[in-house]
Amino acid sequence: MYNDAMRAIARHLGFLIFFLLFASATSYAASDQPIQHNGRIKPFDSFARSTLKFISGRESWDKKNADRVLMEAAAAPGKVAEWKWIRIDLPELKATLGLSPENNFFSYKDLIPAGPRILSLAKSSQAKRQADARPSKLEQKAVLLQAQISTIEAITSGDIFRVVPSAEGHEWQPGGDPGNWPKNIYAVNSWQFQKMRLESLYFKIMPFQWSALLYFVAFILLIFFRKWEAPKPMGIVFMGMAVMFHTTGLLARCLILSRPPVSNMFESMIFMNWALMVFALIFAVIYGNVAVLAAGSFVSGFVMLYAHLLPIDSGLDVLVPVLRSNYWLSIHVMTIVSSYGAFGLAMSLGHWYLLRKMFNTFENVVQEENAANLIFRVIQLGTILIGTGTVLGGVWANESWGRFWGWDPKETWALITFLGYLIVIHLRFLNKISHTALALCSVLGFGLVLMTWYGVNFVLGRGLHSYGQGSGGMEWIIYYLVLEAAFLVFMIVKSRKVSR
Repeated sequence: MYNDAMRAIARHLGFLIFFLLFASATSYAASDQPIQHNGRIKPFDSFARSTLKFISGRESWDKKNADRVLMEAAAAPGKVAEWKWIRIDLPELKATLGLSPENNFFSYKDLIPAGPRILSLAKSSQAKRQADARPSKLEQKAVLLQAQISTIEAITSGDIFRVVPSAEGHEWQPGGDPGNWPKNIYAVNSWQFQKMRLESLYFKIMPFQWSALLYFVAFILLIFFRKWEAPKPMGIVFMGMAVMFHTTGLLARCLILSRPPVSNMFESMIFMNWALMVFALIFAVIYGNVAVLAAGSFVSGFVMLYAHLLPIDSGLDVLVPVLRSNYWLSIHVMTIVSSYGAFGLAMSLGHWYLLRKMFNTFENVVQEENAANLIFRVIQLGTILIGTGTVLGGVWANESWGRFWGWDPKETWALITFLGYLIVIHLRFLNKISHTALALCSVLGFGLVLMTWYGVNFVLGRGLHSYGQGSGGMEWIIYYLVLEAAFLVFMIVKSRKVSR
C-alpha cells in the first residue's frame, strides 16, 4: 500500500517538474518585460502585482488584472491621480482626514487637501519609533497611506521603475508607454533572465495556495476516512503533493532572491510550517504513526491560510541592511523559525491527544503512553532548536549592534519561550506532570511562541528588531485565541462529565 503511494507521489512529482520546465520554455509576453525596481531586476508582472496590492489591497482593480492596470498607468500617468484605488479601511483615519466614511477607496486628488495632516501623523509616528515607543494605530495607518501616496507620485512621474536600455552602453530608461519598451534584453544576463522567468511562473502557479488546499484534503482523508483502506494512501499522496508545492515555492523564492526565505513575517510563516511538515514526516517514520502526518497537515494548512489572511508583506523584496547576511539568516533565523515548527507540531499533537482522551479512543495504556512520549520528544526538539537559535542570535547581535544581549523585546520573549518549555521538560522528566498535563502544556505553550513570533512585532512594535514590525491582523490572532479558549473550556466540561 505504501509503495503504491510512494510511486504515485513520484509520478506527480515528475508531472510537476515537466510542467515547470514546459512553462519556463514558453515565450514571454509584455508582462515579462525586464524592469529595475527597488534594487533588483524583475519582470513587470511581479512589480505590477506587488504595487497594485500595496495601493489597493488586492491584485486586481476595476475588473482588470495588475499587469493591465499598471501598464495603463505607465501609458497615461496623467489619469492616475483620478483613480479611486487607494484603500483606507480605518474609520478613525477617514474621520481625521475628513473623508467619506461610506467609501473605502479614494483617489490621489481626494487626498490632496488632507496632505498636511497625513504628513503630521507620519512624522509623529517616526518620532515615537525613534523614542522606542509604539505609534498609535492611526499613526501607523497614516504612515502606510503616506507610502501609498508616494508610490502613486512615483508612478505619475514615471520614475517608479526603469526598463532595459535599447542598445549597449545606454542607461536604463524610465518607464513610460509600454508600446515603446525595447525588445532587446542584452543588459539582462542569462541567469537573471531565468530568474525572472521563474518569478513570473511563481506568481502564476501559486504554489502556497495549492499546498494549503492539499494539506486540508490530506488531513480529511487521513483522519475522517482512516478506517477505510483506500483513502489512507490517497491522503499520503495529497500530503506529498502539498509538500512538493510547498517546497517548490520555497525553492523558487530562494533562487529568485538568492537568499534563505526567512526575511519577513510571511516567509517565516511558510518556512515554519514547511519545517513542521519535515518534522512530522520524520516522527511519523520513527513512530510508525500516520496520525502525525494528519496533525501536521492540519496545522500547516491553517498556518498557510493565516499567512495569506494577515496584512503582511508577501512581496519578493531585497533585504534591509541588518539582515544582509545569508550566513546568519541560514543558521540563526532558520533555526529559530524551525523551532516554531516543532512547537506547532507539538501543539497539534497536544490537541490530538486531548481529543482522544476526552472521547476515550485510546485502545490501551501503551498507546496513550506512546502518544504522550511523541509530544514530549517534539517539545524537546523545539527547545533544543530555540535555545541554539537564541545563542546564535546573540552572536549575530554582537556583530551587528556590538552587544551579545540587551533585553530587546524579541530576545526577552525568545528566552521566556525557551525557559517555559524547559520547565515543562524538567517536570516531565521528574514525573511531576501527567500525560494530559503535558498535552495541555503543549497547547498553552504555543501562546509563548505566538507572542515571540507575532506579538513582539505586531503588538509591542518596539525594539531593535524594528525591521520586522508591522500593524494590523490582530483580529485573526484573536479568532485563534478564542477558538483555543473554547476548545479548552470544552475539554474541561467534557472531562468533568466523564469523571462523574
